[in-house]
Amino acid sequence: MLLREILDEFLLDCRIRNLSKRTITTYDYQISIFVNYMESEFDESKLLKVKKVHIKKYVLDLQETKKATYINQLIKTLKLFFKYMVKEEYIEKNIVEDISYLKTERALLNTFNDSEVSSMINYYGKNKDFISQRNKVIIEIFADCGLRAQEVRELKNENMFDTYIKFFGKGRKERIVPISPYLSYSLKKYNRTKKGYFNNLRRYREIDDYLFVTKSGQQLKNNVLLEKIVNEASYHVGVRDEVQRKSCHSLRHYYAQKLLKSGVNLYTISRLLGHSNIKTTQTYLNSLTNEEILTDVKGITPLTRLIEENKL
Repeated sequence: MLLREILDEFLLDCRIRNLSKRTITTYDYQISIFVNYMESEFDESKLLKVKKVHIKKYVLDLQETKKATYINQLIKTLKLFFKYMVKEEYIEKNIVEDISYLKTERALLNTFNDSEVSSMINYYGKNKDFISQRNKVIIEIFADCGLRAQEVRELKNENMFDTYIKFFGKGRKERIVPISPYLSYSLKKYNRTKKGYFNNLRRYREIDDYLFVTKSGQQLKNNVLLEKIVNEASYHVGVRDEVQRKSCHSLRHYYAQKLLKSGVNLYTISRLLGHSNIKTTQTYLNSLTNEEILTDVKGITPLTRLIEENKL
């Protein structure tokens, strides 16, 4: 059986399991890299001809031009592909299962500080027009809720409540994220501005039922505008050079780190972020410096607690 035939079948199975279009597209792209490699490097397209040595050579060749994190993602997807073939009894053993992931450097995740986030909000807040107010609330909702960019784009009015947001996030898993009284108030002001803006534009008869829309009333179709909003604000307020990624995802990092410093346990943060694996959440700890850890822990060590409870 040809690898490309099985790939088409695997992608069909993904659609039947109702995986997101983005996930399916990613799987298709990443597995196709391997299929193309087998055809060009070994002139081989049949499944039963694929051996573990081919996989090892594939990983070794990738190391010449690609970073370890990227290669590990390709390996991860390839493991899923071969696991599917074992389940369907096309092969007896998953030959990728024992292929080890490459070691990666634990990069320090530098993100925005409180002053920078406040300045970014105020940058858009100084103007009262619809677009400025929309951009202001977009920054606020990233910082206050830690949502992914796609999740922000897909928020509908029905998802919004006074004290929380309820929606289906990545993997179509239902998630509830609390919002602050500040954001709740800010959202009310934004919705009044939004309503007034579109009431004055009578040529626009229909407005998409999304929280954030374009000036013509349509849903934001991709993340480009969101990234531009964050990047523009960070540039104009002079965000530190140490923050290399001045992006929506950096505001998500900011949210997670603020919760960690406030004493929220890692499992709860993982749930709030919509992570399927707590190991993903643990990467957010990498940005905490020794000084921050000492400051945050000071006064709340176990024996200090016992003294406060008159047990020592």
